[in-house]
Amino acid sequence: MLNQRGQLLRAAVGFAGCSLPSYDRALWALRTWLDSWAGIGHVAVGMHRQGYDLQLTRYDTRRDSRGWRLVLVAAVLFDTVALAGCAAEGTTRILSYYGDWKGAGGGTRPVPHEGIDFDASLGDPAIAPADGTVLRVFVNGICGNGIEVQHLVDEVFWRTRYCHLDATNVQQGQEVKRGDVLGKVGTTGNSARVPHLHFELRQGQPSGESFDRINPLPFIVGCFDPAKTYSTLDVSSGNPRLVLTYPVRCGGSIK
Repeated sequence: MLNQRGQLLRAAVGFAGCSLPSYDRALWALRTWLDSWAGIGHVAVGMHRQGYDLQLTRYDTRRDSRGWRLVLVAAVLFDTVALAGCAAEGTTRILSYYGDWKGAGGGTRPVPHEGIDFDASLGDPAIAPADGTVLRVFVNGICGNGIEVQHLVDEVFWRTRYCHLDATNVQQGQEVKRGDVLGKVGTTGNSARVPHLHFELRQGQPSGESFDRINPLPFIVGCFDPAKTYSTLDVSSGNPRLVLTYPVRCGGSIK
């Protein structure tokens, strides 16, 4: 059991591109916490809030009654490490997750959250998480000042949306590169007057006639680094995939 947890910890850290932490100490803390019912409870609640399916590993729980814990461990490790980004310059904080009922201001939403709310200060740059083309710049009562960008990966179109901007910095039809400033974080629209960036991801269907809204978090690989090249090739399968970086600056990163 310890060895399997260790493999999951190493896999999660490697997935995020982090340098391996003090392995024995981190693993011991993880094992102690997860061996308590309180720890299991916190993980289960977090998974439920983010819509996880418990069938996330190939571990055979029928042979080992403790196997279901490994499913929880795998989910929380991959999600936590992906969220942290493990970048030297720090990371960014999430106020409200995809599917969350809690609003950025702490209130309860009428429907599950359709994006991710990233914490930011008023006037902070909203940055493009991938290369793309600006589809539209718009204003409405819910999103406030918004921008929608289309991204093409292996003949599949994806769309990202940015809401509650104080100002926009792009125009319809403009080509943008990862890291370009799209606008400034604000409190326009239904933002509960809390400065933050609402970020959505939509995946195009093969018919090209509709787009499905999905959780952006699994596609985010960490903080944007202008010196780094972000490959869209999934080395595990050899297929192209969408690669996003955070749409806001991480602590102490680019100015």
